[in-house]
Amino acid sequence: MTNDNFADAVAEFDYVLAEFYAPWCGHCKSLAPEYAKAAQKLADQENIALAKIDATVESDLAKKYGVRGYPTLKWFKKDPENAMEYGGGRKEPEIVSWINKKTGPAALDLADVDAANKFKSDNEVNVIGYFPEGSDSTAFIAAAEKIDDVPFAITANAD
Repeated sequence: MTNDNFADAVAEFDYVLAEFYAPWCGHCKSLAPEYAKAAQKLADQENIALAKIDATVESDLAKKYGVRGYPTLKWFKKDPENAMEYGGGRKEPEIVSWINKKTGPAALDLADVDAANKFKSDNEVNVIGYFPEGSDSTAFIAAAEKIDDVPFAITANAD
């Protein structure tokens, strides 16, 4: 993205994770394939975009968002004036998990064994809480809301 299309792109999507990078930066080069894999994994979600901004070219944009090192990742929710610091990891599963946590429920509801097995196979590290009907899952949901880089799920199915 560039300064010319940034605001329009952020307004177009509900959520944008923007990477400010420098082409010569070793950390940026390490992040690039993981960021691309995360973008590919999230491609079917029309309301989410992962963007890249060359901060050495778009220095005014980088300055506006307080970029002091590379890479810097910022999270936007429909508003280019309100950027949030990205707080997740630098590997594809961590990026995807963080974004899913920010865009969906804190804990995914698993209806059956097949859903639980898919959840486990889709996520290298995960937490599944079992709460029979009528039991209190408030503390579990609160924990799920605080931890961004591990996916949580919840079920009332004893199987």
